[in-house]
Amino acid sequence: FDPYFNYRATDHIVQNGYDSYLNWIDQKSWHPFGRDISDNSQNVLHLTTAILYKIFGFGLSLYDFTVYFPLVFGSLTSIGVFAFVRVLGGTTSGMIAALMFSISAPIFTRGLIGWFKSEPLGLFFGFIAMYLFASGIMNYKGKSSLLKLSFAGLFLSLALSSWGGILFFVI
Repeated sequence: FDPYFNYRATDHIVQNGYDSYLNWIDQKSWHPFGRDISDNSQNVLHLTTAILYKIFGFGLSLYDFTVYFPLVFGSLTSIGVFAFVRVLGGTTSGMIAALMFSISAPIFTRGLIGWFKSEPLGLFFGFIAMYLFASGIMNYKGKSSLLKLSFAGLFLSLALSSWGGILFFVI
């Protein structure tokens, strides 16, 4: 039911706006008191999807957009894996890592059409953060590196927020 809940939360943002989402007590879950969605939900997933839907919706219904969302971000994550490993080990290593990532069974099952959960978005933000961090450290160029490191911190916070703190158990 999580993919459908995530769709419903994103639909609430699209229909009612961001302010309504931040103050939304969902009466359809956690009866009888409801659930404060902005306090204990995957806010980054819902907000990112709503923003991208408004920009790239192209006449699709929100439901169709959320069905394709994990597939698109799972594919984009392969590019992030390539960029990260290329900084560390070269282009050939990056291509091999991206290929291994794209055919990995656990990753593949989390990026299927219709699996509208936080893992594809969290992995995308996480690999972009690691690429920016490694690139900023290994290719020191003053202000450019400082900018990359700043954006790495931003993307890392988005990745951790997307996963809802799951990564803290791994670290």
